[in-house]
Amino acid sequence: MKNVLKNLLPSITALAVVLVPQIAYGAEGTEEAASAEGSAEGSAAGSEAGKTAVGGVSAGTIAAIVAIAAAAAAISDSGSGGGAITPTPTPTPTPTPTPTPTPTPSPDVIEEFIITEVVDVPGTASYTVAGATATRTTGGTAVRTTGATAVRTTGATATRTTGATATRTTGATSTATAGFSLIDVQETYDVVETYDVVEDYDVVETFDTEETYTTTVTVPAVAASTAVQTSVGTRVKQ
Repeated sequence: MKNVLKNLLPSITALAVVLVPQIAYGAEGTEEAASAEGSAEGSAAGSEAGKTAVGGVSAGTIAAIVAIAAAAAAISDSGSGGGAITPTPTPTPTPTPTPTPTPTPSPDVIEEFIITEVVDVPGTASYTVAGATATRTTGGTAVRTTGATAVRTTGATATRTTGATATRTTGATSTATAGFSLIDVQETYDVVETYDVVEDYDVVETFDTEETYTTTVTVPAVAASTAVQTSVGTRVKQ
């Protein structure tokens, strides 16, 4: 039964598809013929033609065919067991893959490195600059007192008493009363001495005269050259 219904349904559907256009076309031809016969007959003929199609198939027959096709479809859909036409299953949609999360970028690591470069050192010419002050002799001499004093003889002599006394005979005589004797006359005198005359004088000296001058320093010339200098830089660590 299941196989019969499955084979009958396509046949009925094909028959309905073939007959429906022909019936419609036949109805249009009948209506045109009825209108040519007259007004009175046209009404009756038109009414009859509306119920009759080509080959004597009535509108009721067409309705029955359509009803049979619908009933067959209903029986096919509601048949017990597995008689119904199994519809093609809707394919399960492929799930959208979950996007891989973008990884969080690691922070940049800053590192230090040594920058080495060769630079040109320009040369300089020699030149002189003023230096310290100094003293030097002029080649002449001069005399100056030293601030001290000294004693020297003048080359002359003089006499002076010494503060002492002495006795001496004068070369004359006198008569003593006792025994009438003659005696030399004596006298007391201050003792004197002869000495060299001396004087005090300022001590002087002869010295070489000096002068104060400013020295000059000569800076030698320096030739042009190159030198290596280094510095510290930073960069993102690779």
